[in-house]
Amino acid sequence: MQVSNLETTYKCYSSIGNCLDLSEMMSEVVKTFVEQTNAFYALYCVEYEKKVEEIASFGTITEFEPKLYKNYTQSINRVDEEMSVIILRLEYGSIFLVEKESIDKDFFLEMFKSFIPKLNLSIKSCLNIKKLKDTNKLLKEQKEQLQLANKAKDIFLANMSHELKTPLNSINVISSVMKENRSENLTQRDIKNLQIINSSGKYLLDLINDVLDLSKLESKRVVVDYSQINLYKLLKEIYSMFLPQTQEKKIKLHFEYDKKITEVYSDEKKIKQIVKNLLSNAVKFVEGGKAIYLKAKDEDDQVTISVEDQGIGIPQNRLSDIFDRFKQADSSTTRKFGGTGLGLAITKELLELLKGSIFVKSEVGKGTTFYATVPKNSEAIKCLDILDLEEQSSKVNKKEGVRNETKIQVHRNILLYNTDAVKFINIVILLQKVHTLKQVTNLEELFQNANSSFDVIILDSAGISKHELNLLKEIFKNDIYVIKGNIVDITDIEEFIGRRR
Repeated sequence: MQVSNLETTYKCYSSIGNCLDLSEMMSEVVKTFVEQTNAFYALYCVEYEKKVEEIASFGTITEFEPKLYKNYTQSINRVDEEMSVIILRLEYGSIFLVEKESIDKDFFLEMFKSFIPKLNLSIKSCLNIKKLKDTNKLLKEQKEQLQLANKAKDIFLANMSHELKTPLNSINVISSVMKENRSENLTQRDIKNLQIINSSGKYLLDLINDVLDLSKLESKRVVVDYSQINLYKLLKEIYSMFLPQTQEKKIKLHFEYDKKITEVYSDEKKIKQIVKNLLSNAVKFVEGGKAIYLKAKDEDDQVTISVEDQGIGIPQNRLSDIFDRFKQADSSTTRKFGGTGLGLAITKELLELLKGSIFVKSEVGKGTTFYATVPKNSEAIKCLDILDLEEQSSKVNKKEGVRNETKIQVHRNILLYNTDAVKFINIVILLQKVHTLKQVTNLEELFQNANSSFDVIILDSAGISKHELNLLKEIFKNDIYVIKGNIVDITDIEEFIGRRR
């Protein structure tokens, strides 16, 4: 191949470049073709819906109509004695070169033959990028429209709630007073009608409140107001609130409280709403003569509040649905017992806001127990915040294809010696998420476990003499991690555990 031909080939290949804009890239390509082949004119166009769209062109020509060459199968088509048209059929569109008859057509056709696959690939990349940009633009526009619609919905709900709740409250209060028939001038039918009005009004009010709560949760307008709360006092108050309701239905309501629980660091209003939702749910599905149990149990760094009922129960294949919005275990449940199917969904989302969780156990015909778990103190909440951030970071890393060696967690049996529960609360919570953890608080217990099959031993050096420490290192070899001072480096401990094989 001649030097000039090599130079031409190189320049044509280089014209593709790294540009991801189709118009810019093809403008450079057709310009280079014209300059290197001494063509009069070059055009890149695509045809769709019987229309030809010109993407890029270079050079001058009096008149050129790509449609005339639509059915041409030959690569070179003679126009007259001085000009011919070279047609490069691509996967997406075609390039037309109006050339002089005197050019080396065989060379250019051979060059273009090897050039086309690379050009096709680059065009595809440009089209994919364009498609992605168009999709992102559309999504952005749709997001803005949804935000506006959501804002309009919030304003509407706020206005409607005020307009609806004010007369409903009046209806409920007046009908509640009237149905007592203090003047004894109402018939039994009148009293029954007033009871229907009152219960219907309460149902509508509950529905409005549920929809408003859901709207706030969706728009992330719910703020968690943490404070130290007297959980016993709060639960006792709720228990007393539900007593008249359960007594009216002849349901036995029991209250059990673990005396180990003192104060709990959480949001009092949200805890109250969660427990009320669970109790309301229980009362709805329990018949007279049966019982409901409200319990609070201490679970180390968290508190579990449970509501157990002797109601109708939930089929196992429906348990996964009950926390979904607008869903109940059975459509017949709604018809028989009422309800919106929002209470448990709201309860679950409120618990997640409080860094808690909820799960359920049930047996048809015997009853259902809901367990709501919340962190007991601020240290546990801070630690869970760290875990949430780490989980989000891990998800981002996975999406970006980033490998984070310290996050590769393998299950281990771990022995932890510590004499300060507050100092170690964060590491205890983190380790229990992944590993089997045994805690000992004195040296006697520590040495008793020396022959047990633990993968890693974590020691607080406080209270251990140098001789005892050396003895422990000799027993446990390289599987011992010693914490010195008051700082517990969680990341370093995770890395140490990850290196144990």
